[in-house]
Amino acid sequence: MEEIKVVRGKDIKPDPLPGTYEEGAGWLKRIIYPHKIPARGFIFGVGEAMPGYSLHRWHSHILDKGKGFKVVYPKHFEEVYYIVRGRGVVQWKTKHGKIEEIKVKAGDAIFFPPGVPKHQLLNTGSQKMFVVLCGSPPIHVKLA
Repeated sequence: MEEIKVVRGKDIKPDPLPGTYEEGAGWLKRIIYPHKIPARGFIFGVGEAMPGYSLHRWHSHILDKGKGFKVVYPKHFEEVYYIVRGRGVVQWKTKHGKIEEIKVKAGDAIFFPPGVPKHQLLNTGSQKMFVVLCGSPPIHVKLA
């Protein structure tokens, strides 16, 4: 029989926003992630981005590398962001390189299906943006 696991918020160290290492830009807490709790079906986290910053800078769901990390996404990875507080725009690049965007705000959920193009969630509001995220199947994360 499997044991129930409780993850205490105080035990999860926030990481800087991927791709942004400026102090005060925001943070990402990877709560249920392969290198912490090996869930077989999903990943789960929360993050906060200050105005003018992206919760997760431009990336695709194939391979994402940056200072101190490398993420390999499974072929059929899909993800959901739920905006708890704040507002911004979800942006993506078309196959011709044009940037498209949709305004989003607290209470909105964003679904990123498998094969989604390069994208980001940018805080264009005047307050902190707080987001809950979940993805499936679990990604492979290597931290340096």
